[in-house]
Amino acid sequence: MAKLVDVYRNDQQKLGRRQLPLQIDENLTMVMDLNSMGFLNDNPIVKGKELDEFTAKYKVLSPEEVKFAFQVNRKDLLNILSQTIPCVGCRRSVERLFYQLMKSGHPALDPLVVLKEGYLTLQDDHLGWPHLLCTLLHGHSARLNDLVDSQLRSKKSRRCVLHSLDSQRTRVLSTAWRDVWSVMRPQCRDEVVLIEASTLMATLENYLRKHRFCGECRTKVLRAYALLVEEPEPVQEKGYVPALYAGIKRCLPDKHIHLQTKTEYISDLITRAEPELMGSRRERHAKTLEIAQEEVLTCLGICVYERLHRIQLRLRE
Repeated sequence: MAKLVDVYRNDQQKLGRRQLPLQIDENLTMVMDLNSMGFLNDNPIVKGKELDEFTAKYKVLSPEEVKFAFQVNRKDLLNILSQTIPCVGCRRSVERLFYQLMKSGHPALDPLVVLKEGYLTLQDDHLGWPHLLCTLLHGHSARLNDLVDSQLRSKKSRRCVLHSLDSQRTRVLSTAWRDVWSVMRPQCRDEVVLIEASTLMATLENYLRKHRFCGECRTKVLRAYALLVEEPEPVQEKGYVPALYAGIKRCLPDKHIHLQTKTEYISDLITRAEPELMGSRRERHAKTLEIAQEEVLTCLGICVYERLHRIQLRLRE
């Protein structure tokens, strides 16, 4: 899996070799590092008869002819995609990446490069080395075919499981969030656990509606929310349990909160939200402020899990 090494703040931020921005949602973009992905040109150098034959053909061409041979224009690339990739979601992901790199010029696929004119080609310093070119092309077609054939597909369409409409509609509890969490640098984790008050409120409203809270219980839950994100002195509230919100950093002027980034803490939050993530629809109550605080924590678990799940989907794309 690729690694998430930084938060992407703006287009002026410099990126390294094989790094590119990965948009998670409208408020969060991270820097994805592909150096651990095992690209084809990272394979052992091809030797022997195959390299000799390739080198002989390579030497027949002039430098200009070699450069032309290793250029693919946008139209041809899209045609090849439509012929070889059955999933429309995968095709759109490739197209989106192509246009992103064409616009930005980020060296995300080094030594491959996408020119602003719409050509996919190789870095000039690779074109002069036949052993590098041979290694890059070696077994390429077979590997791509194996990759496509190994994809699980929806029974109703040619979409892969990742891009099936069912997977987009359903929310399935999975422990894969731990894999995502493990590939994040600390600054990325910090951003994941920054929860905007508006995001928490939207989740809370859906939760209250879904579980048919009565008016009294609804009022208590909303009060527990206000004590977390609005009230400067929540301990003065009768029935308030400070221990439940312990470790949560509140930024009242900016209307957001920071959760702890300890893996155990995140796991406890998601475990608390597990019944909801599994699809529970039973009627719920919050007769005390303590229970209302626990319901707010459940919604925080939902927020964190959904963000990690969204990151997982974007990484797999």
